[in-house]
Amino acid sequence: MDILFIQRLFLSVIVAGVWITLATIISEKMGSKLGGMIGNLPSTIFTSLLFIGITQGVDFAAATTVTVPLGMFLSTMFLFVFISLVSKGLIPAVTAGLLTWIALAILFSLFKDYGVITWSVLYFLGAIGTYLFAEKVQKIPSSGKVKKSYSFGQITFRALFAGSIVGLSVLVAQISSPFWAGLFASFPAMMLSAMVILTLSAGYPFARATGKVMLLASTNIVIYSYVAGALFPVIGLWWGTLTAYAIAAAWVFFLKPLFDKGL
Repeated sequence: MDILFIQRLFLSVIVAGVWITLATIISEKMGSKLGGMIGNLPSTIFTSLLFIGITQGVDFAAATTVTVPLGMFLSTMFLFVFISLVSKGLIPAVTAGLLTWIALAILFSLFKDYGVITWSVLYFLGAIGTYLFAEKVQKIPSSGKVKKSYSFGQITFRALFAGSIVGLSVLVAQISSPFWAGLFASFPAMMLSAMVILTLSAGYPFARATGKVMLLASTNIVIYSYVAGALFPVIGLWWGTLTAYAIAAAWVFFLKPLFDKGL
């Protein structure tokens, strides 16, 4: 592994660990709606695409974004399975969610020649459909603030746990083809770590409520991939990254009235 990859891996672990720790604390302090919106802003994909561009070029990074909508569909299915089963226990929910992600990833690898339009339609149908099912059929209620104090050890654990999961996904993406790199750039590392942390810290009802919002809020990551893929070859890696992140954040702000109304 060269020095740039080691730097990328280290930065991914630090950024993701800090971000996910803050996101889970914000979620508990501000409630599940705001927490689900903020917590699902680009994190794994932000560092993954940035360093893929640095180490392998902007064209490879742009090519990687083609499968991000498919990756996010898989992540959405993971999250939906998790929030559907977490009342049965944390381990069954994590296991079933990850097995669902793996099975679908293997299945769709047989159809890797399909383009971004196909993957986008699949993703948006999945994201909207699972959110509506969670909201209207499962009737998962939103949760308010959680009164909780945090020790240094608890905060450190959150950062190390979340950062390690994201670091593993970055490691796998580094040795993969553009197809698999795109999937692992959108691996549900953030969702997995956030759901585990919130379940242990605030209880499974709060984790389910936050996960429900994440189902639809995750659309901002696909928006990020669209913009990044289009702009990387045109205005470069850094400006493309900043522009894509700003647009993704604006997209989440646009969705807030929908969450407030519960669609």
